[in-house]
Amino acid sequence: MPRSNAAELITLRVNIVKELRNKWKKERERNPYVNEHFGGFVNELLHDILEKDEFLRHYAPFLSEEGCTRDTLYIKDFKENKITEIHLSENKLHCSLCNSFACFHIQFAMATPRVAKLNLELETIDADIEEAGQQVKKITSSRRRRNTISRN
Repeated sequence: MPRSNAAELITLRVNIVKELRNKWKKERERNPYVNEHFGGFVNELLHDILEKDEFLRHYAPFLSEEGCTRDTLYIKDFKENKITEIHLSENKLHCSLCNSFACFHIQFAMATPRVAKLNLELETIDADIEEAGQQVKKITSSRRRRNTISRN
């Protein structure tokens, strides 16, 4: 099959291709309008992810995902100049900054892919993601201690 000049070959891990192919088959069973070509389906899926990221940058330009540990998602709020911790407990997300289950930070967290990794087995989280989350946790804890000491 001839390749378009605008196309580029990329390498995907075998397990990712299997997951994508299973998702494509399930989607085709449910929805007859899903792309009939596997490559087209993957392209549309990746394009949707890019659009979602662009939407988040437009919808909440003052929020950014700072890191993730096994049980906490850290989100930087540049308006408040604070980092909030989003915890999953009893199948509900809780924002430590707003002390809420339904604030703007929770809405932002729900749109990020890492929120699905909260409270999963440690092996499923990439080591660099866990390390970044632990660094954010240390910084946040030390800032809280300094603020508590300066108030007393």
